Amino acid sequence: MEKAFPKTFKKYFWDTDMSKLSPLKNCAYIIERLLEYGNIEELDWLNYFYSKEDLITTLKTSRRISPKTGNFFALYYHVPKESLACMKKPFI
Repeated sequence: MEKAFPKTFKKYFWDTDMSKLSPLKNCAYIIERLLEYGNIEELDWLNYFYSKEDLITTLKTSRRISPKTGNFFALYYHVPKESLACMKKPFI
């Protein structure tokens, strides 16, 4: 059975229809958004709800996470910041 996330998360998904948002099917989107905009309560929820591997995979592959946020969570999860997509220069 799929668990729902707290109603207080609505402020982080202002542009999303919460009734269509699935914590399991949309895990990368949810992780990106909460890492970028959330606070300690959201981080606690992420660490409880998702596996460390899911969090690190999203951290490594996401280009939606800012370099500042990426750098912080690279230190938090002990991941080399050079392995993060958000730390690489865009191909412009």
